[in-house]
Amino acid sequence: MKPEPMQHSNALPNSQSPLVKWLDQYGNGATIVACVAMIGGAIWYSYTRTSSSRNEAAWAQYSQARSAEEFGNIADVFSNTEVGPWARLGEGERLVDSGISLMFTDREAALGELKKADEAFRKVLGNKSGADVARERAAWGLAKSTEAQSDSDTTKAIEGYTELLNKFPKSIYKAAAEERIESLKSPDAKEFYAWFHKQHPKPPDPKKPKDGLPDGHPSIESLLDDKSDGEKKSEAKEDDKPDAPKSDEKKDSKEPDADKPATDKPKSDEKPASESKSEDKPKSDTPKEDPPKSENKDKDAPAESK
Repeated sequence: MKPEPMQHSNALPNSQSPLVKWLDQYGNGATIVACVAMIGGAIWYSYTRTSSSRNEAAWAQYSQARSAEEFGNIADVFSNTEVGPWARLGEGERLVDSGISLMFTDREAALGELKKADEAFRKVLGNKSGADVARERAAWGLAKSTEAQSDSDTTKAIEGYTELLNKFPKSIYKAAAEERIESLKSPDAKEFYAWFHKQHPKPPDPKKPKDGLPDGHPSIESLLDDKSDGEKKSEAKEDDKPDAPKSDEKKDSKEPDADKPATDKPKSDEKPASESKSEDKPKSDTPKEDPPKSENKDKDAPAESK
């Protein structure tokens, strides 16, 4: 007996199953969605890797920064990263420390540093996406800077510390802030800041470099200025000499002045005043007496004369 032929319609899967119908209806759209998802995932993965590398580079530069300028440059370059607020905070903290120190030696430079610090702290506080710890430290730094710039009115400094306590009730600076508020309310603090605000210290004039000379050695300029005693005396003599008269002055000097009496020297024929005076004296009337002749003149003569 021959077997009956199989029913092919029952052996093959039903082409009108729900899966086949869904693929026939939405297959193209599903393929597009899958491709977009894959592309989006690739982009997200690439961005994450890039962002991670960028953060690593930013933290590496942050760890090596020391000055306020270096922290400020990092904050400008990596402003959209998590390092940005911390770098800006580092800039402000170094500026406020430098400004408070300069208040005792260079008031003009100190105020400039404190103004820059205030600007940096306000940028950190305005960044709501930044870490709370960074914003807390920025509020503390801003309050310190405000106090350093106070005069007899300490209200602004008190408000700065109060704002810190209101925004961060559990702040690590709570005890210090409360102590500063009580201190700034006292008359002594107001009197001190009124006096301190009027002071204007300036740095001393910079000294000229000694070009590597040892301590105690005279400067090169002083050595160049030093001259020997002979040179100084010769210069002094030259200064004492009268200026040579001009040709016109020589001619004028030769002509006698009519108003002045002539002071010519006496001629050789003229007798001096002493002799003329002696001649003008009257002669004495008394005759001159002849000297007595010796009686024994001939007797006393020597024998040879005979």
